[in-house]
Amino acid sequence: MIRKFSALCAAALLLSGCGGSDSNESGVNLPTITNVPQMAVAGLPFQFQPALSGNTSAIQFSAKGLPDWASVDRDSGIITGTPGTDDVTAYHPFQLVVITDGQSRPFDAALTVAHTAEFQPRQAVDFRATDYDGNPRPLRNDLSNGNLAGEVMFAQSHTVKPNGNYDRDAGDETRSHYKPRLVALREALLMFTPEASETPVTVHAQLHQNGDPIGELALVHPNDLPASDHEGRHRIEYSTRAWSTTVPWNLVRNGLSVTFIVNKGAPDERSGTLVAADIDIGEASQIVFQSIRLGMLTHVDHNNGHFTLRDPVMAATDYFQTLPVSKMIMASYADMELDRVIIANGKIYDSVSDSEGGVYSGDMRENVAKSQVSVGINQANYGVTSSNMSQRYGHVFKQITNHHAWGNYQNGRQGHGLSGGNGIGTLYDSWGNEASHEWGHAYGLGHYPGANLTEDGRWQRHHADSGWGFIAHRNRMRDNLSHNSWSEDKLPDGSHFLGRIPYRYDSMSGGGGGNRFSHYTHYTGYTARIIQNDLAQFPIPDTSYATGYKMWNTETGQYEPHMFTDGIQPRVPVQVGVPVATLLGGYDPDGSNAVIYPVFHGNYGNVFELPKPAPTGDSCWLTVRNGANQQKQIAVAAGRHTNATINQFHVNLEADFRPTEATLNCRRNGSVAELARTSFDGQIPELPPAAIVGQERGFKQLAAREIATLNETLGNLADDAFPLVDANTQVLLASYDSAELINALSNQAKQVLQVLQQHQKHVSSARALITRLEHSNASQTEIRGKLTDFLIQKGYIRTAEDMELEGTVLRNGNQQIGLIPDENGYLPVFNDADEHPDAARWLMSARGSLHPVEKPWLCLAPTSGRLGLALCDPSRENQQWRYREDTTLQNLGSGQCIDYAWHNQTVLMYGCHGNGNQRWQGVTRTGSPLLAALPGYVVRALYQR
Repeated sequence: MIRKFSALCAAALLLSGCGGSDSNESGVNLPTITNVPQMAVAGLPFQFQPALSGNTSAIQFSAKGLPDWASVDRDSGIITGTPGTDDVTAYHPFQLVVITDGQSRPFDAALTVAHTAEFQPRQAVDFRATDYDGNPRPLRNDLSNGNLAGEVMFAQSHTVKPNGNYDRDAGDETRSHYKPRLVALREALLMFTPEASETPVTVHAQLHQNGDPIGELALVHPNDLPASDHEGRHRIEYSTRAWSTTVPWNLVRNGLSVTFIVNKGAPDERSGTLVAADIDIGEASQIVFQSIRLGMLTHVDHNNGHFTLRDPVMAATDYFQTLPVSKMIMASYADMELDRVIIANGKIYDSVSDSEGGVYSGDMRENVAKSQVSVGINQANYGVTSSNMSQRYGHVFKQITNHHAWGNYQNGRQGHGLSGGNGIGTLYDSWGNEASHEWGHAYGLGHYPGANLTEDGRWQRHHADSGWGFIAHRNRMRDNLSHNSWSEDKLPDGSHFLGRIPYRYDSMSGGGGGNRFSHYTHYTGYTARIIQNDLAQFPIPDTSYATGYKMWNTETGQYEPHMFTDGIQPRVPVQVGVPVATLLGGYDPDGSNAVIYPVFHGNYGNVFELPKPAPTGDSCWLTVRNGANQQKQIAVAAGRHTNATINQFHVNLEADFRPTEATLNCRRNGSVAELARTSFDGQIPELPPAAIVGQERGFKQLAAREIATLNETLGNLADDAFPLVDANTQVLLASYDSAELINALSNQAKQVLQVLQQHQKHVSSARALITRLEHSNASQTEIRGKLTDFLIQKGYIRTAEDMELEGTVLRNGNQQIGLIPDENGYLPVFNDADEHPDAARWLMSARGSLHPVEKPWLCLAPTSGRLGLALCDPSRENQQWRYREDTTLQNLGSGQCIDYAWHNQTVLMYGCHGNGNQRWQGVTRTGSPLLAALPGYVVRALYQR
């Protein structure tokens, strides 16, 4: 796709000029321009010197309409300048004027400026290039109404086609398609792959809503498609041919159409439209998560796995990327330790349960944690004041209430987890596959969904057509492959990409967790479609709608008031998403046993005008008072909801009411009896704000936190002449656009950012320079010379002598790590008291990368549990090492250490223990910015002979 010359420029400059003939009336020959300029490249110096024929005496030059970045020398006619990224264009017309003998002769011409990325090939495997069976994937044409053909894909939680994502073939499920639809009101990565005959300079997308223009977006070059998160032997990208851009959340709605324009404004401009009827957009749905730690006659624990409570902002942002939903709320309740509980038969415990408990067992697990607390919190947010204690209830909107719960049982203190469904999550950990799996049950998913549809069980795992994801807050594509895994034997393509790398399994089918960008399991397209359909059926509470609830209309592309059709109108909330004081407990309206628990405090809930008790007849009610002598009375059921259990009550009050006392009374046959009374301290515990992601909230909460971190990190580098940032900081910097960072950082941090950005531009220009020279058939020596000059000019080195490298052999006793990998890509080990001739000499850069001096463009990296070499990439954490005080070498990506395995004389990655077989001598450090900052592609051009 790289062009050496611009056909547009050639056609323009070979014209004979506006004057027509090549001689004037006196017969004097007039000059003609006989050469054409090369295409300019953003970020690289450009020069064009016109070659003239005919009369060359007394010639001067001028130009009309040159872009701002270019200028012409009056005497020589040389056009020079360096275009920036904003100057990329397929066609910029101008006139070059030749002046001779007092006559001016204009020549119509045009400049073309290519993306820098066009000259930065990724050298990656294209995932989209092959289908389920490993055969070349044909390119689909999704466009009409024009002369341009190409394939369109969208990426949100999953990569999806514009339409046809659900296409079942019941007779042959291997021919079926199962994926979610595009989600309304959610940011989407838009990808366009033109047919193979197209080699665009630029691609633009014009967006329309119901035929009205709503914006135009410039797509970035395929080499700038968001990078994948894959880690392994080969670099794998979702596509190496797809142009891409991000469609803002508010523009993704029904009625959207997209017109793609190749080489806009150029004579060879082509266009085609993805019409609105061919874009299938689903509902703008919402889900609310609540989380609490609960001790039942015991204390609660705090551990790192309580992700939704420990870091709700990151938990919400992370899980959002796996779910086809438009908006997500991750809310929290304060820890609760109950010293008195009531169970479904009305019995009250104040020290220990009568039953034994376990992961799936225990009466308090069932009746207190799941029913009274999780279901109770859900019901309080629906405006339902009482219900049965058997967990049978209607779901007004989509909410899942998680508890990390422990109880005191006959067999001691027991924790509960590994369970989900019915709006409840009973979890040990609220991250990893446990959370993804148990929440999956709450969407109606069973175990191994789709496993029996085909003989090969393809729908229970990822495969070539199950979808990748888009981790939007990191601007990363999410692959569906196992990381650092490679089969030496060729296996079926359906289960192994390239026949070598296993696909991941779905969360409901024994799947594993995430990767360095995510703690959650990525659902397959098959289960994501089921999840999307489950979420889409629920209305969303919103006080700005008359009914108190809204639903997305896929015909109009708008939210509309939701009218419940089952004859039951839930209570209309008067406040949505406010801090609440939730009163929970159990009571027997036919007896005398009741318990009112301490106030459960949450940071996000709904408040209602709750029913008041009837003045006459049998009734039960709660009376709640506060320190200001205010009182609320709330009616609860006067009889059992079901004969099998006593009742439970659940009421939300605004937190600022600050309850200090609650009583539960029942009037039976005209006589009022007090069943329970509990006093409270009236305090509101400190809780973090609820985490909200999606729609207008985007990822603003995470951004505010991370930009504050960047402000501190970059500020600390202000005195460094050549600032280097670690892999985590690189991830944060890549997550936000430059304008967002510049506006938020301090002046000191901003200056460091500008240095880093300038460095990044230098690296991009260096890569583009190399590729440009290679495509002009420059020799290796010429490339090395021009690149060296460039690096000297930019301050990376002072002279060519600064490029000299000296390293040492890495030793564990007499064991030395070799340089040449075996046939499987693993580095050998040599046993030699002296320096073995095949042992590598290593250098550690300032960023912690380990380079063999003989091939410094390569970096030491784990591969399938062993050690191998990979082309250096400064952004890869698995290429960075920490040389610790105990002389162990720890990989920053995996956290494991290099280990010499005595039983088979190999080096492998293993948990760090510091024993003798993990201690390595010979780590030589260098402060050279060449190895610390430049990617392997550039370093190779400097050193390869």
